[in-house]
Amino acid sequence: MALTSDFLTKKVQIRSNHGIVDGKEKITTRTYGDIVATATDQAIYDTALIIDGLQQPMMEEVIKHDLSLLTMI
Repeated sequence: MALTSDFLTKKVQIRSNHGIVDGKEKITTRTYGDIVATATDQAIYDTALIIDGLQQPMMEEVIKHDLSLLTMI
């Protein structure tokens, strides 16, 4: 059986580490959606670096989520 993959959406998360707050490590995540399907990994990362320059604390990691619909044909 053959499958098709149809692009639905692409999102990126930027995680920032605030250090230890009240005895626990505090990490915040911001999610940005509606990224064009043709965006390359390098373009996404470069954009995350620009966003990081506008916020505190510094970025810890960038996570990309690709969502596709798989259907049998």
